[in-house]
Amino acid sequence: MNIQKDFRGIKCPVNFAKTKMVLAQMNKGDILKLLIDDGSAIENLPGSVEKEGHKVLSKSEENSGGWRIIIEKN
Repeated sequence: MNIQKDFRGIKCPVNFAKTKMVLAQMNKGDILKLLIDDGSAIENLPGSVEKEGHKVLSKSEENSGGWRIIIEKN
C-alpha cells in the first residue's frame, strides 16, 4: 500500500504525531509519501521516524516549497 499525505503547514511535533498515526495503520513494507515544511520539520521528522524503526528511503526538496519524504514502514 502507498499512502500520500500533505503535512505542510503543520508544526513540529504535531507533524510527527500525525505521521506516527498514519504509520500505525499501515503494514510492514508499505510506503508513506509525505510533504512537509522546511525548517524544524525536515530537521526533526526523518530522524524521529528512523528512531521508531522505520526507514527513510529518500528526502527531496520540492519546487513548490517544502520537502518530500518517502518512508518504508517497518
